[in-house]
Amino acid sequence: MSELAFEGLDQLRLRRSAKWKAFAPDVIPAWVAEMDFAMAPPIAQALHAAIDRSDTGYAWPQAVGDALAVFGATRWGWLLDPADVIPVADVLTGVGHTLIAVTEPGEAVVINSPVYPPFFTTVVNVAHRTVIDVPLIWNGARHGLDLEGLAREFARPEVTAYLMCTPQNPTGQVFSKADLECVAELASQHGVLVVADEIHAPMAYPGVEFWPYLAVSADRPAVSVISASKAWNIAGLKCAQIVTNNADLTARLRQRIPQEVQHGAGHLGALAAVVAYTEGQPWLDSLVAHLSSQAELLSELLAMHLPLIRFERPMASYLAWFDCRAMDLGQDPAVFFLEHARVALNSGPTFGPSGTGFVRLNFATSPEILTEIITRMGTALR
Repeated sequence: MSELAFEGLDQLRLRRSAKWKAFAPDVIPAWVAEMDFAMAPPIAQALHAAIDRSDTGYAWPQAVGDALAVFGATRWGWLLDPADVIPVADVLTGVGHTLIAVTEPGEAVVINSPVYPPFFTTVVNVAHRTVIDVPLIWNGARHGLDLEGLAREFARPEVTAYLMCTPQNPTGQVFSKADLECVAELASQHGVLVVADEIHAPMAYPGVEFWPYLAVSADRPAVSVISASKAWNIAGLKCAQIVTNNADLTARLRQRIPQEVQHGAGHLGALAAVVAYTEGQPWLDSLVAHLSSQAELLSELLAMHLPLIRFERPMASYLAWFDCRAMDLGQDPAVFFLEHARVALNSGPTFGPSGTGFVRLNFATSPEILTEIITRMGTALR
């Protein structure tokens, strides 16, 4: 495996990305989905080489589809057709324009809160469709899909699409193959098109089996929107992929999604995505092992410093969903921790009504910085 290169706070504060510019210098940012590691060497080399040859033109989309097909087959046994891959700038752009293309005005889209906040705004403000929320259910240990609730809402005539987040953000849960098969059956029965946001999929932990939704839905047409952006920390380079499992659906998307959107992926983003998918798996394996270790460390730190927080250990990615309601910190504990601990977290209420009293923490950092974050939070409560 390729080793991760950790960066300290002084070096990280030299970055000019959103994570490091949004707050005062004394705040440790643990909010937006950016990681604190040095870039994977093969990607850095490819980008440096592109700049050296002044290769900053338009993206060549075919290479991205070919690379994703290699990665899908190698990582998950997912056999996708590169011809069914449409590169776009980012996952939300892909989601929004897919929903516009496959639904009509007056129709509704099901989501599951707590969920990535832009799901709400993308459905309502970009696609101009109605949101119907079927909240995740809590079984005493982790969140999961409310399959009975999905069946009930899918039966409504205005519901024509289901926007699913898998692996789930903010809880980090990976849904079982059986649950995904049930979703596929319900969607087929009620004529609902599933659009799966799978941006965190490459970061499923060791021993956790992730199933791409299109591999499970088989001959039932569906859409996945995926990207190398989160797993390799290259979101700013702009390249995501809309993928289908049906040639007719691909043709419909190509016809209905504006050409400027289909050509919106950045050339450097496409180059980086190709390298990530074809040469970046050793680095990714090191990342996933580290994230799993960080989740374990996080459990230990919480038991020591913040025992009243209920922590749902994730199965993928680097997001921790903290239930802070036992500490009586109000509807949005992120406000308290920013003011008193100088730690920036994501506000739980932005993830939907069930996020009241919760915060989301990004632990894609070094053990030392994570320890400092949780220590600060615990000290603020004394």
